[in-house]
Amino acid sequence: MMRASSQEWDGQDRSSSSAASRSSSSNHVSLEPPVTQSVRHRSLNSPIDSIHETKEEHAPESNSVHIRESVIGGLTETNHAFHRGGGPPGGWDNGPAVPAHRRRMVFKRNALWWLLHFIQVLVLSIIVILLLVAVGVPVSDNGVPQPGDYTKMEFDWKTDPRSYLKPMDSNFTDYNVLLDAHMHTTYSDGVLSPKQAIDYAIANGYNAVIVTDHQTVAGSIAAKKYAEKHHSDQITVITGMEYTCCRIHMNLIGINKSVAVTPPFPSDDELRDVIDKVHDMGGLVIVNHIPWSNATMLPWNDARLPNNPTREQLLDWGVDGFEVVNQNTFDLRSYQFVQENSDRLVALTGSDMHYPGSSYAWTTINAENRTAEAILDEIRNRRTSFLLDASGTRPLQLAPYNKNYFKYAPWGLIGDYFYGYADKYTGQYSFQGTFCQNEVLDTHGTMMGWFVLWLIVSIIVLEILYWFFRWLLLLVAHAIHG
Repeated sequence: MMRASSQEWDGQDRSSSSAASRSSSSNHVSLEPPVTQSVRHRSLNSPIDSIHETKEEHAPESNSVHIRESVIGGLTETNHAFHRGGGPPGGWDNGPAVPAHRRRMVFKRNALWWLLHFIQVLVLSIIVILLLVAVGVPVSDNGVPQPGDYTKMEFDWKTDPRSYLKPMDSNFTDYNVLLDAHMHTTYSDGVLSPKQAIDYAIANGYNAVIVTDHQTVAGSIAAKKYAEKHHSDQITVITGMEYTCCRIHMNLIGINKSVAVTPPFPSDDELRDVIDKVHDMGGLVIVNHIPWSNATMLPWNDARLPNNPTREQLLDWGVDGFEVVNQNTFDLRSYQFVQENSDRLVALTGSDMHYPGSSYAWTTINAENRTAEAILDEIRNRRTSFLLDASGTRPLQLAPYNKNYFKYAPWGLIGDYFYGYADKYTGQYSFQGTFCQNEVLDTHGTMMGWFVLWLIVSIIVLEILYWFFRWLLLLVAHAIHG
């Protein structure tokens, strides 16, 4: 097809060489120039639009090698006629000067092409970004699987805190119970099953635990059944739950039935009713992690659990004690408050274990035996102390990687990246389907502006590199075939 076209052009110019010479001053720019005495190189779709005219002598068709070049992306196609015998040895002859009006016409057309091409690339880039947002953000919102596969974790060591720690109360030297009074399982927001939670507790030197999942006693009942069947001589499980709302977290221990949860922001009377109900069920109420509950949260500049009752209010409402160590935080004020009201309050410690890690505190009890009833009886009589290791136990264990994490993490990370252009604050979860603070969304307009600017700069740089290497390839092709 190309060869026939070239022969046709050649014949046209043989019949009228003067017409070819007059075409340089014509206002009409031919898109299909003949390859004859005036040999023209024109890129049909490219902004590179130069016209070369050779000497008046015609190069025979047999001396021309026609090369068709297709550039990746289909943007340009160029037809070249390289003369083996008719052209100058140093390369193409520049020929006569191109008239100014034609240069202006070519410049305008090239400028328009570049503008439309840039807009096309920019629009395609924006479409790709929007597609990434459309997929990545929902994946990030719905939750990427945990990096660790906690279902495969096993705990095959044994820590003995007695060997290197002494009780907080130096007179409390005789004890046969090392209790963790606060831990979670997969029945709420923990990552270990009841079985694993018991194995973890044994490995870290506990011989008694109170399992306190949020809003339910189901996890503690499952843990109790497993322990009685497989480790009855090693550990005792006391049932309970963590009553969770936006004002307070309390462990309700020694109960076998879940207590109905009041609204996210219960009134004082509603909290008092919960305490009374637990006492009617034969259980105890322990106030959890007051430092955590009262910690300031930004951007609200308010407590994590707003309107958290004071210690004096809670004492008046009839709570039985306070958690004085939570994880590795020692609540000195609550400990002192318990000491000041030792005839009414008991001090307990809890790992608040959601993820397996170091253990920091063990409640010490000297019970008549290691049954749940005997341990609860000592707690009711406020006869406890504790061991504290602020640096935590060893060894630690990493969960093996979850293969599903690697599958979905790239999309989740893309979603997290775009979330970086705005700070979304939801506040503390109430464990009742709501949050304890009003959501705040703070967008970073300056960062978005810089993103657009860097996107434009990147497109320009990539375009320059593309056309540079394309030009380089054409030079190489010219050198090879010239």
